[in-house]
Amino acid sequence: MPTRLFALLLAPLVLLLAGCGSSAEPALWRVDAADAPDGAEPAGWLFGTIHALPRTTQWHGETLDNALANAGVLMVEIENLDTSESQRIFQQLAVDPALPPLSERVSPVYRDELAEVLDEAGASEENFHYVETWAAALTLSSMLQQRSTLDPEFGVDKTLIADWTKPIIGFETTEEQLRIFDQLSGDEQQDLLETFVDQVDTIGPYDLSNAWSAGDADKLAGLMDMGFNASPELRAALLSRRNARWIGRIVGQLQDGKKPFVAVGAGHIGGDDGLIALLQARGWKVTRIQ
Repeated sequence: MPTRLFALLLAPLVLLLAGCGSSAEPALWRVDAADAPDGAEPAGWLFGTIHALPRTTQWHGETLDNALANAGVLMVEIENLDTSESQRIFQQLAVDPALPPLSERVSPVYRDELAEVLDEAGASEENFHYVETWAAALTLSSMLQQRSTLDPEFGVDKTLIADWTKPIIGFETTEEQLRIFDQLSGDEQQDLLETFVDQVDTIGPYDLSNAWSAGDADKLAGLMDMGFNASPELRAALLSRRNARWIGRIVGQLQDGKKPFVAVGAGHIGGDDGLIALLQARGWKVTRIQ
């Protein structure tokens, strides 16, 4: 499903993280008021998710389950993960009959790599003649994912939403999320596709999933940053500006005592423009507990 590809793109183009079916202990942070006394209950939690996993991956644990039990509201990127609706919106936004061939939408230096990715995905350039460049990148990511053990039906965010019985807040709708890609400039869409084809053989889904499963937040952030080094504009569109839009709603829930459990793609958590830094800049204390 195209929207689940945020994972890749936020990490750097395929946040389709995976695991090999083993136990995982992903990173978890608690959020407290700056003046909270020792022993106080957390004001909220931050948890970086991945949007696809092998079916047998076990990522629940005592610390995480206690946080979920004590939280009052779940905050996620998208509340309604309806596959058919996502596909309808994707198909509506992704088509442009005036486009040149896909290979002409990347620099000559990337054309051989693009051909290799198309071959690996079992696709041909003709399949993408009328598909916008951003959508081609997402679709190719999805096609490669389908050849792996990754399954978006067992993604962390989807599982959390299915199991949750208390209020849920979504930061974006599916259409709003896909329009972020659709509204990228031509140069940004080219950067997106070139970054993807360039890193398919450099950063594999298991590199990302192993870092996530081990709770190695620094390594995961480094892998994700590699995808944006060449395009700060792309990072701003996919990460920075979205985090800036979300932070006010998170702080509002914290101030109102709602004890939010914020579960968003792992690429949104760290870095100078990540949710940890934005919360700290507003006077909140963020401490890793797992």
